[in-house]
Amino acid sequence: MENIQDKIINCNLCGELPKLTENSLQYGITNFIIIGESPAKDGWIDSKRAFYNTSGKLQATGRVLEKLLNNIGLSISDIYFTECCKCIISDRGRLEKCSKNCMPILIEQLNEIPCEIILTMGVCPTQAILQTKIKKFADYVGKEFDITLGNRKYKLIPIYHPSPLNPKGYKENLPIFDRIKNNLI
Repeated sequence: MENIQDKIINCNLCGELPKLTENSLQYGITNFIIIGESPAKDGWIDSKRAFYNTSGKLQATGRVLEKLLNNIGLSISDIYFTECCKCIISDRGRLEKCSKNCMPILIEQLNEIPCEIILTMGVCPTQAILQTKIKKFADYVGKEFDITLGNRKYKLIPIYHPSPLNPKGYKENLPIFDRIKNNLI
């Protein structure tokens, strides 16, 4: 049986888009996983660590996420993390379709780790996992959805993308992370 990383590298459902060649899943110690949209060109493709650059420094989104995690006694190194879309996408118009194409691989990844809670960063991973078109993301953020993926049940909680460019990325996510700490971990 082909391992997950080989499946990612050999997939061509989205054409010949570049993909992460290794480390498509960051392992952690929490009971939750954070799922991003797709690998950034300057992200863990080069550094081999999610949210870090090649110099070992946290990138901007990583700094915001680290602050959120620190508020609940965790750090980025404690969390499971992967991307919904395994392709490196420069045209965001392709993100939704590519995310749907990657769902079987994402489900396989999720079923191999001991997480019970999924936090999705933004609209695309939330839409792909819930298999629904989202018109107003604010109607979904922070809500809990009981879902089944593959052979396992999860609690899905969408969060705002913690980009420093997103005015809701830190402040609006704080109560969600507090609830996770107080009720779910």
